[in-house]
Amino acid sequence: MTIQKMLNVLLGLGYSQRAIAERVGTTQPTIFRAAKGADIRYETGKAIERLFEQEKGAETQQEIA
Repeated sequence: MTIQKMLNVLLGLGYSQRAIAERVGTTQPTIFRAAKGADIRYETGKAIERLFEQEKGAETQQEIA
């Protein structure tokens, strides 16, 4: 899955661009650009990936409960 798609899922879950930026240690404009498909730093992409995986895991746990 691409970073752009991960961000769209996170935004669909109710995260704001600013909240994502704060969680991954970057700026809101960087998240905006990434959501539009722009290239971002490797470290930022990995942080977004980790946040996405955390949320995916939390969503799975809620489905089980």
